[in-house]
Amino acid sequence: MTELDEILSRGETAIAGARALREKDLAAFVADLALLPEDHPERSRLAVTMLIALTNGGGPAPTDVMAHFDQLLGMVGHVPSSLVIWPQVRASVRAQSLMHAAASNELRDPVAAERELTDLLEVGRDFPTVTSMITFAQDTITATEDGPAGMSRIADALRTKVNALPENHPATSQLREFGDLLKDMTVASRDFDPVEMRGLLQRLQETTDALPFDTGTLESFTKATDEFASLLDLVDPASTSAARDAALDTARATPGDGSANDRARMHLMAATGCFAGGEETDLARVDEGIGHFREAVALSQDGELHVLAVNGLAIALFRRSELAGSTEGLEEVRELLAHSLPLMDGPRHPQWALANEVAASVGHRLGDMGASVTFGLSAQRSYVWRALLDSDPAETRHSIKDAAMSAVETARRCMSTNNLTDAVRALDTGRGLLLFAETELRAMPARLKAVGRPDLAERWQREGRDSAGLRREVLTAVLGNPESMAGLLDPPSHGEMRTALASAGADALVYLVPGDHMRPGALVVLPKQGPAAMMALPELQVGKGSEVERYLVALADRSREIEPPPGTGLRESVETLCEWAWNAAIGPLLETYFARTIPGTEPRIVLVPMGDLARIPWQAARRADGTHAVELAAFSQAVSARLFCENAKKSRIKATSTALVVGDPNTESPAVPLTAAREEAYAVRNAFYRAGRYVGRRPDNSTSPSGRGTFTEVREWLADTAPQAGTTLHLACHGRFRGGESSGTAELLLAPDDPAGPGPGELDAAEIMRVLAAVPERRIGLVVMAACNTGRSIHGYDEAYSLGTAFLAAGARTVLSTHWAIPDEETSALMFVFHHYLRAEGLPPWDALRKAQLWMLDPKRERPPLMPDTLASREANHHDVVAWAGFVHGGH
Repeated sequence: MTELDEILSRGETAIAGARALREKDLAAFVADLALLPEDHPERSRLAVTMLIALTNGGGPAPTDVMAHFDQLLGMVGHVPSSLVIWPQVRASVRAQSLMHAAASNELRDPVAAERELTDLLEVGRDFPTVTSMITFAQDTITATEDGPAGMSRIADALRTKVNALPENHPATSQLREFGDLLKDMTVASRDFDPVEMRGLLQRLQETTDALPFDTGTLESFTKATDEFASLLDLVDPASTSAARDAALDTARATPGDGSANDRARMHLMAATGCFAGGEETDLARVDEGIGHFREAVALSQDGELHVLAVNGLAIALFRRSELAGSTEGLEEVRELLAHSLPLMDGPRHPQWALANEVAASVGHRLGDMGASVTFGLSAQRSYVWRALLDSDPAETRHSIKDAAMSAVETARRCMSTNNLTDAVRALDTGRGLLLFAETELRAMPARLKAVGRPDLAERWQREGRDSAGLRREVLTAVLGNPESMAGLLDPPSHGEMRTALASAGADALVYLVPGDHMRPGALVVLPKQGPAAMMALPELQVGKGSEVERYLVALADRSREIEPPPGTGLRESVETLCEWAWNAAIGPLLETYFARTIPGTEPRIVLVPMGDLARIPWQAARRADGTHAVELAAFSQAVSARLFCENAKKSRIKATSTALVVGDPNTESPAVPLTAAREEAYAVRNAFYRAGRYVGRRPDNSTSPSGRGTFTEVREWLADTAPQAGTTLHLACHGRFRGGESSGTAELLLAPDDPAGPGPGELDAAEIMRVLAAVPERRIGLVVMAACNTGRSIHGYDEAYSLGTAFLAAGARTVLSTHWAIPDEETSALMFVFHHYLRAEGLPPWDALRKAQLWMLDPKRERPPLMPDTLASREANHHDVVAWAGFVHGGH
C-alpha cells in the first residue's frame, strides 16, 4: 500500500468514527490531508465528508474540534451540486469556527465576523438547526466583546428559546432549568463567587445528565464542565498553594492542542485565583499570582490573550505596591501599559477603561498629575462607548456606576492641582450616560449619512438597534471619524457650555460633588464669563445612615394618597434638610462665590448635582434667618452639560393658547381621586389655553367630552406634528415610582384605553422617548408634570434618567418635574399661579416657576385675577416646603 493509500484509508476510518473523534485525532486527519496535492479530488471530498460527519449535517460539533474547522474549509475545493446540504453545512461550520475563535480570545476583527454571520443567516434561514448555530455564534462574539452584559444576553436568549419549546417536548423542564442555571452562573461569575459557581456547576451537570438524549453540544458541555470544575480550584480564595498547583496540573492535562496559549490561559486562571477578585491582602499569595501573570505574558502569543496577560500583570504589580505602601514596581507598570494600550483598538476594547484607570492611578502615585488626568479622561471614553453599545439598564448599571465613580475621582485629581478646566470635563463624562445613549442612538442614521455610510443608516432604520452586532458595526463606523468620535465620546468644550449659558440667560453652571468618609465634598463653578472656580465643602456628604439620608427617605416614602398624620415630624425633618442644604453648599455658593463675582444681583444658576445630591431640593435651602435660596437666586437643574448644550441649540418655542391639559383621568385603579388636581387643570385650561383640549375628569366628576385622558390620547398628542396640536402639555395626574437598589420604574398613570381593562394606562420614559423619536419634527415647548416623583431617577446608578429628563432628551424645550410625592391641594394653587406668570405676564418658564414659588412663600400674596374661588380657598400650608419646593425646572 502506498503512502497515499494509507492516508486515504486513515481518513475514511477517521470519518467513520467522527462523532467520537478527539481533537488530537482530528489534528492528525488534517495533517494527513495537507500531505495530499491540492488538486487531488479526495482531499476536498474527505474534508467535506468530515465536516458533515462532525456536525451531523450542520448541527453543533464538539467544542474541542472547532479549532480545525477553518483548516478543513480551506481544503474544500469543488463540491458536487448533488450535495445540496453543503451551503448550510458550510454556514454552520464557519459560524462555529468564529464562535470558537471568539471564546478563545483569538478573534481579530469582531465587526467583520458579525457582518459575515449576518450574511450566513441568509444561507441558513430555512434550516432551524443552522440558524441556531449562527445566532449562538453572534451571541458568543457579543459576550466576549461586552463581558458580563454579553454573557447575560446569551443566557437570556437561551432561556427565551427554551421557554418557546412545546410542553410535550421530552426535555422541556430540564432545558428550562439549564437556562435558569446558566443565567445564575453569569451573575456568580461577575461577582467572583467561586463557591456559588461550584454549586451551580454541579447542578448544571446534574441537569445535563438527566436529559433523555445526547448531542454534540451536551457532550462538549460535559467535557467543559469537568475542566471548569478543576479550574475553579485555581480561583477559589480558600485553595492552598498545593491545591492550586494540583488544579493547574489537572487543567494542563485536559484535552487541547497543548499550545503556549493554552498554558498561558491556565496561568491566567491561577493568577486570578491568587488575587481573590482584587481583595487579596496576603503579599505571599499576591507574589504567587504575579509569578503566574509573568508566565502568561511569556507564553501568550500576539493577540487578545497577550493583552489580557500584560494588563493582568500591570494590575497585579500596582496592587502589590498599594499593599506594600511603596512605589516599587510602578515604573514597570507604566512600561507594561505603554506596551498594551497601543495593541487595543481604542475605547471600544473591553480592557481600555481598566488599563487607563490603572495608568491614571500610577501617575497620581508618582506625582505625574498631567498623565493621571490624561489617562483618567481617556478611560471615560470607554464608559461612554459601553453605554452606547448596550443601554439596557439591567446589564449596564455596573459600568455606569464605575463611570460615575471614575469621573469624580478624575475630577478630584484635577481639583487637587487647580486644573478646573479638566475637572469640569471629567465630571460631565460620568453624568446621565443612559439618557445620553438614548438620545444619541436616535440620531444614528444622520451620523451614519454624515460619515458616508447610508447603507448602514438604512439597515439601522430597517432592523432597529436590538442587534448587538449591528450596533457595534454602526458605532465602529461612526467612531472611525475623529470628529464624530470626539463629538460622541467627549463632553462639550467650555466655549460650548458658555454659549449655552448665554442662551439660557444663566450666570453659571455649578457641579455639586458629594464627599465621602475621607474627603470633603466640593462645588465647581463654570461661569458665563471668567475663570472656573472651586470650593471645598466639608458638610456636603450624603451617606447611608446619615441624617440627610433619613430625610430623603422620608420624602421618598411620602404618598400623595396617604398624608402623614399630624405630629409625625415630617415638616420638621424637611426644614432640617433645608438648613443642611444651605450650610453644606448653597450658603457658600451665594454668600462667598456670587457675592464676590456678581455682588448685588440675583444670580441665575444651573445646578448639576452628582449622585444622591440630585434628590435635594436646593432651591429650598434655608438660611438661619428663615430666608430660602429661591428668594436670593433662580435655580434650574441639568442632567449634564451635554444635554444642556443640546437643548440650548433648539430654537425657542413660544407658548400659545393651544395645549393638551390632562386632569385626574380615571385610572380604573384603587388610586384616590385628585380633587384639587381636577380643579387646577380645568382652571388652567379655561383661563390660559382656551383653544386647547381638556381630557380627563372635570371638577364635577364628569368625564370631559374631549376625552377620558387615556394613554393613547396623550401618546397621539405627542406624535401630532400639526400646528393646531399646540406646544404645551400639562399633566395633573397620578405618578407612580417603584424604586430598587439598582433600578426602578416610573410612569404617569392615565386612563386605560379599555375601561374594562386590567389597570391604568402607563406612560413611561421609554415610551416617551420612542414616540418622540419617530417624529423629530415635533416641537414641544413646555411639559408640566404635576404628578408625583416625575423627576426621580428610574435607575439607581444613573440618577439623571427620569420621566422629566426623558422629555428633555426627546426634544422638549422646557420641563417641570417633581422630586417627591407632591400634595394635591397646595400643588393646585402653585400650578395655576405658574401658568398665570407664564401666560398673563409673559415670563419665561424658569422665571414663572420661581415667581410662583415666591408667591407661595409670600404671606401677603394676592390672588391672581383669573384664579377660581375653589383654588383661592385652598390657602392652608402654602408656605410649607413640601408644598412648593418639589418642582424643579429643566431646560431653557
